[in-house]
Formats: sequence, C-alpha cells, structure tokens
Amino acid sequence: MTDKNNKTPQQPDEKQADPKQTEQVAVKESNPVVQLVVFAVIVAVLAYLAVQNPRAARAVALVALGFGGVVMIHELGHFIVAKLGGIKVEAFSIGFPPVFLGIRKLKKGFRFRLLPRPGQAQQIEAGDNETEYQIGLVPLGGFVKMLGQSDTGSVEQTEDPRSFINRPTWIRIAVVAAGVTFNAIAAMLLFMALFSRGIDLIPAVVGNVLPNSPAHEAGLRPGDEVVAVNGERFVDYESLLLAPVLSGRGEPISLTVRRDDREETIRVVAEQPAVAVGEMAGMRSIGVSPAHTLTIAPEIARDPEDVQWLYDLTGLRPGDEIKAVNNQPIRMPWEFREKVSQTLTPMATLTVSRSWPEGSARTQQTVTFPVRIGPVVPNFRQEFDLAHIFGIKPVLKVTSVADRPQVMGLTRRLADSIRRLFAGEEETDNNDDNAEQKLMAGDLLIRIGQAHYPNFKEVRTITEAHKNQDLTLVVLRPDPAGELREVELTVRPFEVPRSDRVTIGFAAELAMDRTMTAQLFEDVAADVPPQIPSGSTIVSVDGRPVETFFEVAQILRDNRGKRVSIEFVDAQGRAGGTGMVVPERGGIHMRSELETGLASLPFEELRVTYEADNSLQAIGMGFKKVRQFVVRTVLTLYRLIFGQLPATALMGPVGIITVSYTIADASLIHYLYFLGLLSSILAVMNLMPLPVLDGGVIVMLTIEKIIGRPINEKVQAAVTYVGLALILALMLMVTYNDILRLLFG
Repeated sequence: MTDKNNKTPQQPDEKQADPKQTEQVAVKESNPVVQLVVFAVIVAVLAYLAVQNPRAARAVALVALGFGGVVMIHELGHFIVAKLGGIKVEAFSIGFPPVFLGIRKLKKGFRFRLLPRPGQAQQIEAGDNETEYQIGLVPLGGFVKMLGQSDTGSVEQTEDPRSFINRPTWIRIAVVAAGVTFNAIAAMLLFMALFSRGIDLIPAVVGNVLPNSPAHEAGLRPGDEVVAVNGERFVDYESLLLAPVLSGRGEPISLTVRRDDREETIRVVAEQPAVAVGEMAGMRSIGVSPAHTLTIAPEIARDPEDVQWLYDLTGLRPGDEIKAVNNQPIRMPWEFREKVSQTLTPMATLTVSRSWPEGSARTQQTVTFPVRIGPVVPNFRQEFDLAHIFGIKPVLKVTSVADRPQVMGLTRRLADSIRRLFAGEEETDNNDDNAEQKLMAGDLLIRIGQAHYPNFKEVRTITEAHKNQDLTLVVLRPDPAGELREVELTVRPFEVPRSDRVTIGFAAELAMDRTMTAQLFEDVAADVPPQIPSGSTIVSVDGRPVETFFEVAQILRDNRGKRVSIEFVDAQGRAGGTGMVVPERGGIHMRSELETGLASLPFEELRVTYEADNSLQAIGMGFKKVRQFVVRTVLTLYRLIFGQLPATALMGPVGIITVSYTIADASLIHYLYFLGLLSSILAVMNLMPLPVLDGGVIVMLTIEKIIGRPINEKVQAAVTYVGLALILALMLMVTYNDILRLLFG
C-alpha cells in the first residue's frame, strides 16, 4: 500500500525504477561520505579514550546501554501494541537521531540507508514493509513514529483508517499505556532474574534504635532481624522502611523478629518523628536504622586519592576491621556504638585488624581519636535533649563559627569560582575587621538573651525567637595571658537557606576540657541532688583534684551507690562544697562520639544474599520489589506536591547519569538492580497527568471518549505547549540542582 503522506511526487522515469535503482538513488542523494568521515573520527576518538581508561569506558558504555535500554523498552511497548491495534508505524528507532542506519523490508529484498539526510523522502511501493527500523547515533533510548500521531499535540489529518487518530479511543489508550506497562513488566522480569541468581541487599536487621521511639518502647533491640512484616516473609530493609509509611495512622504494624535463634511477634505503631532528615523526612517511622559491619568500606580502595584522604583524616585504611574499643573486645556493630558512647575520656583507642596493602598478612594496629561529648541524640519525639551527668552539666563551648552564607545564583557562583581559580586565591573570610566582636572557637557561652549558662534547648529556642533580630550573647574568652574575660557580643540569627532552621552560625559542644558547670538538672535519681551554683568551677570530687569534666564523670561513675563530696569555687571566686549519693543506675545522660572529621566512620553496609528457591518465588519477589519502588515514587511526588519535600531534593538526567556511572563502575549486578529501580520510577513518572507525558495523553483521550468527539486542535495544542513549558521548567530546575551537587556538593 502506498502512503500518500510519505511518498514524494514521482517523475515518469522514476515510476519504472526497480528497488535496486531506488536504493542507489537514495544513497546517492544522502551523500554520506562527509558524515561517514565525521562518524569515523568520533569512533576513533572514543576508541582511543577507551584504550586509555578501559574501566571508565566500560562504565560509560553500561550507562548508555542501560539508560537507553530502559527508554527503549518503553517505546517497544508502544510499538508492539500499536501494531496489534492496527496502527501504521512509520518508524521504530533504537537510539535517537541522527540516524546511522535505516532498514526497510521491501517486496523483494531490503533497503539500507546509511547516514541519510534528516527528512529525506522515501519511495514506498506496494508490498514494501510500512515500517523502517532505524539505529540512531545517540544510544540513550528510542522512539516510535505512528501515522497521524505527534508529540506536539497537533495531528496529521488523514483518511487512512490505520492512522493513530482514526483508531478507536480504547486502542489509542492501550497504545499510550503500553509504554509504562512494559517498563513495569521489564522491571519485574529484571528483579526476577536477579533474585533467581541471588543479589546482595541491605537486610531488615536493626542497627540502632532511637531513644524514646515506638521501636524502643515496643522492645526492638539492635541486632534484631525482622523476618516478616504484617505476615509477609520477603523482607529487606526497604520493606521495613516502607511499612510505617504505608500503615494507617494509629494502625499497629506486626513485626516477626528473630532473636537468639527464636522468633517472636512485636506490634509497633509508627509515628512522625520530631526531627527527620533525608528522603524519609516528614514520613511516619518507628525509629530504627540499618545495620553495618565493623569493616571500613573496602570499595574506598578503588580510588588512591580517597585512600590517602581517609588515612590522613582518621588513620584508618579500607578493609580495617574494628576489634576493640579502649581494649574492650567487640564483635557486633551495636557493641561498637555502645562502647564508644560510654567513653568518658578525652581520647579513645580503637584496635583494628589490618591487611594493607591488600592481600598482605593481617596485623593488629591501634588508632586513637579525640572524644567529643554531647547530648543523647537523635531523640525520636524530642528535638532537644539535655546532657548531664548525675544532674551536673558542663557549660557550652563554641567549637566552630561560620559566617552567614551568601545566597548566590549558579552563574555568580561559577564566575566566582573561576575567578579565584585563575587568580590562585583561596576562599577566605573577608570580614575579620572586627574579629573581637564576633564569636570565636573556644568561647564559653555563659548568657544568651536572658538565659544564664544555657543548655542546648535554650540556645535553640532563644535563637529561633530572635530570627533577623539583634540578640545579646555573653561569652568567656581567654585573654593573651590565659585568663577568662567576659565579652559581650551582638548577633543576628538568620534562617539557613532552603531549610526551616534558624541559627547564629556556630556549633557548640559540652566544655569537657574544663570543670565549669552550667545550670543543674534537678530531675535525676540522686536522693539529694548536689547544690552547685551555675558558673562554679569544680576543684575536687571525693577528695580527688579534678581539672576536666572527664575526670568528674569518671569519679562519679566509679562511686555508684556511694556518697561523695564535691568542692567548688563559684563565679564570684568563693569556695564552697556539697555532697551527693551517686545513683546505682542511670544518671549519665551524655554520649561520647569519636572526633574523626567525618559525619561517621565509613563502615561497610551489612548485606545479605537474597536468592529465590524456585521460579514462582522469584516472580513474587520481583513483583514485591517493583511495588516497593512504585510506592516510594508515588510518595515522593505526593510530598513534593504538598510541600513536604523541597524541590532541591529532586534529581534530573545529569544526576541520574552520574549515579548510574558510580554504580556501574562498582558492580554490574547492582547496576542492573538500579535499572530495575529506574524502570519502575519511569513507569510512575510517565503516568503523571501532564500533557506530553503518557498520563496526560490518556487523560485527553478519556475526555474525548466522554464527550464523544476529539478535543479541539487549538485546545490540544495550547494544553500541550503549556505541558511542554512545565516539563522544560522542571528539567531546567533539576538540571540546575544536579550541577550544584556536582560543583559545590
């Protein structure tokens, strides 16, 4: 059948041309020599780069094939259902233009077009296949071109009954919905294959339980393995994370927990925590976190710069296994956390088993870290937690100070970075003219507003109450002779960009290197709380001189159940004394942390192999995994629409490709798992009811079915262009986010 929309006017002599002559004319008209040379040069350059860095080339190739494959499967769904629905498909392309090769089955033989000119017309005769199969030079997906269908909203008017616009509405809806359906099916098949082979995932093992959380109150403990959630036995950490989010408000979640080789059922009701960060912020939770091992992540060894950076910062090597904390042996990660938190000493020593360089014999090494003491945080229901030891609290000390951040646009930040790069300048603070009138590291905070010797909660509350207003601080600062002098400062709290936090711009911790006390904490188990005025300096405990709060804490802890004496000098220099009976239990409400220079030590994630016993189980596991990712995507969209998630959290194509490269470089199996995730997300995103997206087209077709006639072309075009503008704006925004992450972290 000859398609009047595609064939060109023919000259008399052309009507008699055989297929071979037609092909020769097409090739001659395309004049591919220049394009072929350019293509050969590009291939040669890529081949050279691949030889120079084969590992990077492999990762780039996997990203291109994987990302393109996900899009390709989507288009394949449209193609197959369009064919089954009797719609004429003019072109089906693997990859995007420019076209490298076009192949069409003719009545006799095949027609090959190598690097044809864009828009080049073709002669199609009776008996020729209606579809040209193309290979594009950009291997990031593909497309389907159907007769009478256009992505711009307008359609090609034709009387051909096989045109997209002339087919029944239900067939057109099926064609449009086929893309997302194929993505979901492909993701499930991919997960089925991975679970049939076996893949390492993060298990539903409790690594930490937050104080005052539903999990803590229900009796969950670190090390518990959750083997079933609401009776469902296939459980990884993703399942444990989503169960609270999907549960109804006030609805109990049934967890089957394996502990000490026996199982028990625990019922817990999820709540929204007072403070939450990361992707699950604003969602209900039970207050647990995943487990890790005691081994420093071996994958750091892939990058020599990272290896040296880690060693310079912490003294640790990739593959180091922690064996003891302060000479106390440990076997499990939660024991490490417990031993470190109980370290009330200025320094902590880790004993590690090391094999470095890789493959060498293991040796015992010791690594020493300074210890920072702070409140027991995070607390599930309370943003602010008070730190004390048997009711006695050290004063707060400023540890670091940051100026108010300048909110710059991307262009200004890039220009500023480039200027400093070429000028050889370091990023410095140019506002040191009045350094004495600013907070400085080492300052002791003795008054904020009207609160004397404040605690963490008072600092936060008063700071938030003085947003963009002057606030008076009084600190103690050592003079050149080392004597503490009062300094009064005026600061103006400000809101941190892209957050709801109000800050003065400093970090504080408990001043454990001194024995100066803040306000007493009355709610302790001591029979008679110690009577020590705020601002006093403790000079001895139980008759033993002390110079740091570490010593105070150790002596009190060593004298549980006994009465001890405490001697001090108050803020006016007057000597005094008191006593207390140290409680036998509790009383210590502060937590030690290793001062590593990192948010936390880069321990290897705990992973276990999830492998199906049979094909039927693999199908079930694959289906459940797709459902998990679909639900998470829907929840993310919900939170974005209702303002629970900042737009800066979104990732665009640049970010996705960057993440894809990282995963592809690390593990092929986990990259395939990531592609299953990507395919699941694509299925949901394409169903959004926005013009241009499949969901928007389905909505318009449904309206057409309801009103009994096609929507006016002008209306379709207007709605489509609005949708295109929204999509373009979204793409620009997420790409902007991606660039900021890449350039500025």
